[in-house]
Amino acid sequence: MDVSKKTLGLQWTPKSHGVEEQRLDRALVTGLMLEVILETSSLQTTPHIHRNLVKTRLKNIMVTHLAGRVTLERFHHLLRELDHCFPQYYPLITSGSPQTPVQTTGKPAEISLPTASTPPARRILREDLLKDWLETEVRKFLPQRPHRKLGGKRLLDFLRQTRGGWFRLKDFERHFGVDRKTAWEYLQKFLSAGLLCHNHQRSAAVRYALAARFLVVLADALRPKVREALPDLPRDQTNLVCDWLVATGGEPFEAAEWYFHLKPARCRQIMASLQAAGLLEEVDSTGPDQMFRLPHGWVQD
Repeated sequence: MDVSKKTLGLQWTPKSHGVEEQRLDRALVTGLMLEVILETSSLQTTPHIHRNLVKTRLKNIMVTHLAGRVTLERFHHLLRELDHCFPQYYPLITSGSPQTPVQTTGKPAEISLPTASTPPARRILREDLLKDWLETEVRKFLPQRPHRKLGGKRLLDFLRQTRGGWFRLKDFERHFGVDRKTAWEYLQKFLSAGLLCHNHQRSAAVRYALAARFLVVLADALRPKVREALPDLPRDQTNLVCDWLVATGGEPFEAAEWYFHLKPARCRQIMASLQAAGLLEEVDSTGPDQMFRLPHGWVQD
């Protein structure tokens, strides 16, 4: 989410919190709440988990965009305002949303590409480096005819939507509206050029991902370490954990963000194992949910 300083009111620092200041703080919190609810409206999950996810993302956004820019006193005041406003405004905002979260089966599933209306709030890709590569290299592999289905801009959009995780040949086919053979040929070209990497599996287990040098998180080094830390976890779930960690972009997150495919108790076990292996560190334990992030050594500029 691109939240400007002007939107957050960062150029104004109150000496006290009067009536007008409280109204501005409430407007800030509820405005951010509306943005997050709109972003997550298409997610297929339970109402309870959706509620937790919205509050989690709100806190993450506040930490990311306010840390070091407002006083600690004002930051804590905004967190209190969030806790006060959330139970009142969340039901009012979601009652008119176009899509209501639905009950899921709880069965672990593969990560699917998010829709264009739900962009990730975190900086996952090294976009400047990726854009430079696409501008200078991609034209060597794409058709030059007008109205082509696969262009540089559409390829960038697709790579953003994968969030640095694994995707299937079928995902590529569907996004660009090309046949299987054409999709496979392009993916092989991108592999050879160093844009993508391969999971070295065969047949239906084959997956592709954006090469690690274009990601904020050091994905190539992280993935084997995660497998070592979670030896008893099924491979598909280990891959999900790796993808989730890459998709944090090294920014703080709460356990509730992982509850879509794994039960909370299982998530806590996984996080404890990752902490023990030095792959997670605790950021904040003052709230009802602990906040974690990847240690800085796993993040590249």
